[in-house]
Amino acid sequence: MSQEKVDRYKKEKANRQKIMRREKWMLRLEISAAALVLVLLIGWFSLAVYKNAQAEKESNQTAETTVMNVTEIQNFLNDVTSGDTSAEEE
Repeated sequence: MSQEKVDRYKKEKANRQKIMRREKWMLRLEISAAALVLVLLIGWFSLAVYKNAQAEKESNQTAETTVMNVTEIQNFLNDVTSGDTSAEEE
């Protein structure tokens, strides 16, 4: 068992530089991939916000106005309030 450990240690020691290079390369690749994903997400979010702002700006420029005749409602309210005051006087 001890000889197996020694042989394994010698083998790892002989390939240590290769293993370290591979681990560094994988770490750089992982960091680069994470940075790329982060940049893409930030870009997508920024584009969505920009498009939303542009759409809102355009919708504000084409605001619709509605004209409503409220004379009948006003007459009704005047009749109701005048009816209340005459009931109070009695």
